Amino acid sequence: MFAAMVTADHLLRVVDAYREAHRVSDPRVSTMMFNDGKRIGLLRKGGDIGSRSLVIAFQWLSDHWPAGAVWPDDVPRPAPTEPDVAA
Repeated sequence: MFAAMVTADHLLRVVDAYREAHRVSDPRVSTMMFNDGKRIGLLRKGGDIGSRSLVIAFQWLSDHWPAGAVWPDDVPRPAPTEPDVAA
């Protein structure tokens, strides 16, 4: 479980790095992470995010982080989720 002290500002820095690597918009990333294309835009305007949603967003970004992209050094990264291996 990811239990680092992170904020919406940390999330936006990671989102910016993800967007740069994938060349996608805030609404696209917001839709992929939250199934809500407006959520990141609301955060950029000072909106709030619950702790569970914040943890889920960081985990999604870690699990979908592009190869070769640099995660911001000053933001803790959760370990990527191990894929389930069918027996």
